[in-house]
Amino acid sequence: MLNPDLDFAGLAEDFSKRGWVCIRDAFRADVAESIHASLRDEVPWRLSVYDNRRPPKERAVKLTMQELQQMGQQNRAALQAEVLRQARDQFQYVYRSFDLLEGYRRGEAPDLFLYRLMQFLAGDVFFDFARRLLGDQEIDRIDGHATCYVAGHFLKDHADESPFEQRRAAYVIGMTRDWEADMGGVLMFLDDNGRVEEAFVPGFNTITVFRVPVRHLVSEVSPWVNGQRLSVTGWLTVSGT
Repeated sequence: MLNPDLDFAGLAEDFSKRGWVCIRDAFRADVAESIHASLRDEVPWRLSVYDNRRPPKERAVKLTMQELQQMGQQNRAALQAEVLRQARDQFQYVYRSFDLLEGYRRGEAPDLFLYRLMQFLAGDVFFDFARRLLGDQEIDRIDGHATCYVAGHFLKDHADESPFEQRRAAYVIGMTRDWEADMGGVLMFLDDNGRVEEAFVPGFNTITVFRVPVRHLVSEVSPWVNGQRLSVTGWLTVSGT
């Protein structure tokens, strides 16, 4: 699935210097088109938000499109208001997502092409690539989430640390077309003082990999945007920790 012309040694060198790298033309052209089409047309999205009022393991809230519809306009407006209230002084996010490993186990959307992508990412070829890229031979697990940001969606400053698993790196497979910086949805890396160190505008057929922990965010998608910021994201982890 990966582009055979990638400069693996050069990418590993770039990653070792900065702790992150953005890989352009990452997949073969036909594979990239299939990933994009699956994200655009096949995914049974959930709305993902973070509820700081709940216990830590229950804070990641995911609502199906049917559940959102059944809530009614008044309750949806109340949910949006609560998300924005919490975002003023606490960690928060709102975007569409779909857990690919859970979906596969449940048999949901069984013909989803993204399941084939996850099978590749969990295989020897990609793990060999990831271990060489990171210089870390212990990595042996990966998860994956389809994500979709539309107008008003965002992900606040965080570092991807988790008390529940040992994350060595995060990845973002970008499959977004016709996107400009002023549309928002920009992945930003921050220094210890909260200043932007580097920023990546959503693109098509890219893989951005970065070491965990590192402070980063996804800026709010502008309210006038009609398009979708599409990606597959996840973490490379070590099992048994």
